[in-house]
Amino acid sequence: MSDSDNAEKLVISFKFPPDKDISGIVVAKRIINDNSVVDVLQNAQDDDSYNFDEVNDFINERLYVSVDSERDSVECIFNFVNQGLELIDDREYKEIYSRSWYMSNHYLALEYKFNHPDTFWVAEFSDPVLLNMKGKIKTHKLSVLNDEGYIEKLNLRIDEYNAQHSTDFDKLDNPNNSFYIAEYLTFLFADRIIFTNENQRETMLSTHDDEIGKLAVEKSEIMPHPTLDEKYYHLAETSFELKEGDINLAYFGNSYYPSRHFEPLFFAFESLNHRYKDKIKFHLFIKKDEFIDALIDDLEFRDNIIINDPLDYFEFLNATLKFDVLLINDTLTEGFFPHNPYLPSKLSDYLGSGRDIWAIYEKNSTLSTLDLKYKSLLTDYKQSREVLLNILNDYGYADDEFSFDDSFYEKRINQLNRMIFDREMSNKQKNIKIKQLNNKNKKLNEENKKLLSSKSWKTTAPLRKMMSFFR
Repeated sequence: MSDSDNAEKLVISFKFPPDKDISGIVVAKRIINDNSVVDVLQNAQDDDSYNFDEVNDFINERLYVSVDSERDSVECIFNFVNQGLELIDDREYKEIYSRSWYMSNHYLALEYKFNHPDTFWVAEFSDPVLLNMKGKIKTHKLSVLNDEGYIEKLNLRIDEYNAQHSTDFDKLDNPNNSFYIAEYLTFLFADRIIFTNENQRETMLSTHDDEIGKLAVEKSEIMPHPTLDEKYYHLAETSFELKEGDINLAYFGNSYYPSRHFEPLFFAFESLNHRYKDKIKFHLFIKKDEFIDALIDDLEFRDNIIINDPLDYFEFLNATLKFDVLLINDTLTEGFFPHNPYLPSKLSDYLGSGRDIWAIYEKNSTLSTLDLKYKSLLTDYKQSREVLLNILNDYGYADDEFSFDDSFYEKRINQLNRMIFDREMSNKQKNIKIKQLNNKNKKLNEENKKLLSSKSWKTTAPLRKMMSFFR
């Protein structure tokens, strides 16, 4: 198709490849799997980029906006909506698709739907929008929508909907929470709603009344993150080499300490006495930082932990084929949510590799219900130890004389407490140093004020100005 012809479907995705954002990559995978040509509206590309040219075969035209605002701010929403409408409002699409994250995507899709009511709007939620990872309602100051005119316009739309459908959905107060509006109006006006798992849908609808919840359920479906065909796992051959005879376990992604962590694995490695334990290598493809280094430094098997830089997406897909076991862990939500609403998106990529998967899951999470070869409860470290033993046996490294050392847990707690103490002491020393520097700076400022008022300072001003040209 030429750029002068509109595709029948528009995809609205603030972040989109070659940007590295995970949500944008999921959108690109959906486009590829749908196997139809679309237009894409996205924010202008920043410096962080992935090689994701394969999606270009399915894109008729890319429409760019340029929004440089705090991502969860009302300013970001209005900038994105206003610029986006200038590009698309005179175009007729049969279908539009928007996905959070960002919530700005849904706001723009909503406005287009208002202006083009016959267009079919598909809205996907990656995670709860209104609730943070601790189950609390987000209340960012920049996300307070305080615009009486805009709220009044939205309420007129709600009135129209109620009149057409004989319903009594609540109107919006002003000011209001932009996160709440993003969920509420999407539930109300989207024609089809996609959730990635049942827990997510249940969690999100629990913050709204029964009437809007019932409507959202009727037009929603559960659709896990997309998995690409096998051919995409061979597009970028990685040069990563592994030692033959080792059992190589790999984790790809972010660590998100403390919401996600590797302590069950560390416990399993350290507390298992086994003749062939050294055959296991644990490869982390994450951004290296001082915190990760500190966590690993006190471990006896630290030489078996290899930290690598994150890979470009298609190189990552290819790398999954090289490892024996792929590791995935739930976000820790116990005490915050009745049921874990999160499903790691990389699971879909792992499944496409055909490799064995070890899921470290939270009780009653979506991950816990899946039929995967290795599974252990996030809070039961002994299960991780049993899984590690099973892996050794399955890969031909049995040891009838193995044993478990239960003293590691206490030892590890002491190590972590010492890390916290050292960090607190370091911060305290830094604060003392900053205070000393501030005092010195205060004195220098006082002396500087005296100098600036002196005659010698005023008379040498032209000389100083001249000297600045030669610096």
